[in-house]
Amino acid sequence: MDIQFENLNYEVKPSFWQTKVSPRTILKSVNGRFAAGELACIMGPSGAGKSSLLNALSGYNYKGVSGTLKLNNQPRDEKLFRKLSCYIMQEDKIQPMLTLNELMMFAAELKLSNNTLMKEKQIIVSEIQNVLGLSESKNTRTEFLSGGQKKRLSIALELINNPPIIFLDEPTSGLDNVSSAYCLQLLRGLAHQGRTIVCTIHQPSASLFQLFDHVYVLSNGYCVYQGSTDQMVPFLSTVGLHCPLTYNPADYIIEATDGEEMDNITKLSAATKNGKLSLYKMRKANDYYLKKKMSLNGEVLLPELNGNVSANKMLPLPPIKYKDDDDDDMVKDRDTWCVDFPTSGWSQFCTLWKRMILQMYRNKIGLNIQFYHHLICGLAVGIVFFDKSNDGAQFFNHMKFCMGNILFHTFTQSMVQVLAFPYEVKLLKQEYFNRWYSLRPYYLAFQLSRVPSIVSYQILCIIEFYRKLLINGNLLHRC
Repeated sequence: MDIQFENLNYEVKPSFWQTKVSPRTILKSVNGRFAAGELACIMGPSGAGKSSLLNALSGYNYKGVSGTLKLNNQPRDEKLFRKLSCYIMQEDKIQPMLTLNELMMFAAELKLSNNTLMKEKQIIVSEIQNVLGLSESKNTRTEFLSGGQKKRLSIALELINNPPIIFLDEPTSGLDNVSSAYCLQLLRGLAHQGRTIVCTIHQPSASLFQLFDHVYVLSNGYCVYQGSTDQMVPFLSTVGLHCPLTYNPADYIIEATDGEEMDNITKLSAATKNGKLSLYKMRKANDYYLKKKMSLNGEVLLPELNGNVSANKMLPLPPIKYKDDDDDDMVKDRDTWCVDFPTSGWSQFCTLWKRMILQMYRNKIGLNIQFYHHLICGLAVGIVFFDKSNDGAQFFNHMKFCMGNILFHTFTQSMVQVLAFPYEVKLLKQEYFNRWYSLRPYYLAFQLSRVPSIVSYQILCIIEFYRKLLINGNLLHRC
């Protein structure tokens, strides 16, 4: 699936209280095209607009974005595009207490249809682990994985439903050169199977730079180059910029188009017509692009992850539909809360609840902190109000105990969720954007997964109150 964009602008408007700040234009009428079967990268100096372009193309940012976005030369349906694409962010947001295999199985239960048998899900997960080199670590907790393994795991989680379009924000960030090369070679292999893979990268080494099939260079919001890596140096020479033979072309074009070099930016942007022109070498007749396979009903066929491309080893993807098609056929019931997801709301809730329960009960440090917190507080309150139930004249102290007990349990359990939510919301934003589940099952699972621990710790605390305070069993009756 080819992605095209024309006259794409991205403007950031100041908040309503920032009256003296003028709007800032990040992307300035850029044009471009990312083709299927290619590993494409968006690169440029810091602040050039790389992540902004990726966010605009993926649909992650839509406010302030204007221009034309197309899919296979047709105006794209954003609702359908969200189902066909995935966005892997720079930070690897992974549940730390689960093993690699458990995490992938939970993802398979959420991303694959309810009609898919559990055995089939296990086969898919196992195959992806083999292709991405994660089989040996499948029983390792994700918190103990290396940076490269975590990045491959992030890719593996999104490959479970075989999306034809993948966006990645700086996949080599924080990795050494060897791990970066392994990651890019993996992405290159996946792209050459027919997927459209677009990633951002800041300043790749010469060896990493040659792994990309398509390069899109931004500077100061303008497109200064679009095309293949081997055509970059000849193109630069046509505008008077001569890259030394021993110099990395990626380093050279970034230095030549730094924010202070506006003359070079203007010349290069004009030469490419701000992305409308692309420079490629003639491809061989047996390239993937010239023999793209299609089924009889127009479905795009992608090879399996193992790289076999025989006719009986092809995975079908859903047919492309656009705005001029019948939207009622695509979305049968907009009021149904799970219509846009492969699994039902109940299935999403059960899977998320199991994942959260397992994550919580493997967090031994958190459980111990809560246990001793309730135990010590129960002992302390019991000592303060020791044997006060026998004196009916101390009714005010009885009320203080009851109100303090209620406030203690209310705020203690609320703070557990308040402290956990900042991390959870980052994971929620990524998984919800990639259409893993809807918000209602997540919220219900998040709340109900805390019920077992809340009940257990409150019983523990009440027992301590009873042992120290309710010696004659009168205080509870008086409250």
